[in-house]
Amino acid sequence: MKNLKFTQIITFGFILLVVFISSISVSANSDDWIRTSSAEGVSLEIKFANFGEMNSEELLFEVYLSTHSGNLLDNNFEELITVRNGQDYLNNENINWEWERESSHHPIGLIKIKNTTIDGQKFYSDKTEYLELEISGIREASHRFRWNINQNKKLLGYIPNAASGTVSVIDIGAEKVINTIKVGEEASHGIEITPDGRFLYTGDFQNGLIKIFDLSSNKLVKTLEVKSTAHGIDMSPDGKYILVASGSESEVAVIDTAKQEIIKVIEEGIGDSPSHIDFDPAGKYAILTNLESDDVSVISIPNFEVTVKIPVGDGPNEGRVAPDGRYAYTANWESNSVSVIDLNKFVVVDEIEVGEGTHGVIVSPDSKKIWTANRKTNNVAIIDAETRQIERYIAAGQYANHLEFTPDGKKVVVTNARDNEAILIDTETYEVISQIQLGEEPHEISFLIK
Repeated sequence: MKNLKFTQIITFGFILLVVFISSISVSANSDDWIRTSSAEGVSLEIKFANFGEMNSEELLFEVYLSTHSGNLLDNNFEELITVRNGQDYLNNENINWEWERESSHHPIGLIKIKNTTIDGQKFYSDKTEYLELEISGIREASHRFRWNINQNKKLLGYIPNAASGTVSVIDIGAEKVINTIKVGEEASHGIEITPDGRFLYTGDFQNGLIKIFDLSSNKLVKTLEVKSTAHGIDMSPDGKYILVASGSESEVAVIDTAKQEIIKVIEEGIGDSPSHIDFDPAGKYAILTNLESDDVSVISIPNFEVTVKIPVGDGPNEGRVAPDGRYAYTANWESNSVSVIDLNKFVVVDEIEVGEGTHGVIVSPDSKKIWTANRKTNNVAIIDAETRQIERYIAAGQYANHLEFTPDGKKVVVTNARDNEAILIDTETYEVISQIQLGEEPHEISFLIK
């Protein structure tokens, strides 16, 4: 009986301890979003009120001010605030200040910051590393408040290996493969992840199957059958649609990602051997490269009709729209060049000789650099977008295939189809910093912050 009572006491004590620790943890988590600062007799406490709402139209910060002299209401706070995210900054044009309590010594304010889109990316999103809010000019003092958002999260790269029929999952920070997902006999060359990070869209190329995986479990949840083969898999900027370029037949399948269903197959206006697709930053149209008819089809969204076809260089394999929306660039496999398309007129305005077998193309987040993967010269070319002159070449292994900027723009991941590697290049030093072994014949890259 005494032993039983003793056991009950110990169990009850343990439960109390767990509850106590849990309450401390919850309180600490809440406090993680509060920052304080004091200078020149003024104290500020700021709480990031809606930190968990990544897709919110506004960022909300509650501000508690305190002083024992002067009138804090005399400050025009909208003119004093700047917010940064490591890539860009916002000032008074996107900032609104509202008084919650008008008191000369102990007022309360609410900062509303428009979560605007810059270069196709929300200012505050699941890719944001940190936010820094500065209030400068209260009695000539500056107050800075910083919130680390994704400092402890991993950046993962998903790469389809066509010949292996798999997808390699790379931890970019650790520079190693952490998982391999079996897809089918031959993996499609394109790959996409929905903006919420929930679903992976990949494909079984020759069997014409699009496979949807739940990334919380890496399990296949749905298979869609297209009318032909499934080569390119590309997603609209808002994540609402996946477009699948056949690669063999002159058709493009349109998938509604909310329904996870094919809602249309585009045939009219599609050229020969449609390969890869990209979108303008606003998501109003897509550009499709047609490898064997040497042209680009412009597809309207959401009507999904071809509105114009643009002749380009020979063998356009891939096209990319610059983040500023002014130009698109196609990697022309057979003419060893990049075609420059003016997107105001939808005409080619220049042709840049690059390297033999120009196969992949990307544009830097600031739209100032064009990078290409050149299969036959086994390198990457970097081009100045303004002068359209080649700045340098970087060796990238046998059969440099596709390439992609990491979300922060600090690295480029290049796949090569014969060495079967992912090569990481530092975009500041242009040095190769890592080579990661993959499956056979790796192609495009899609990223997930987790």
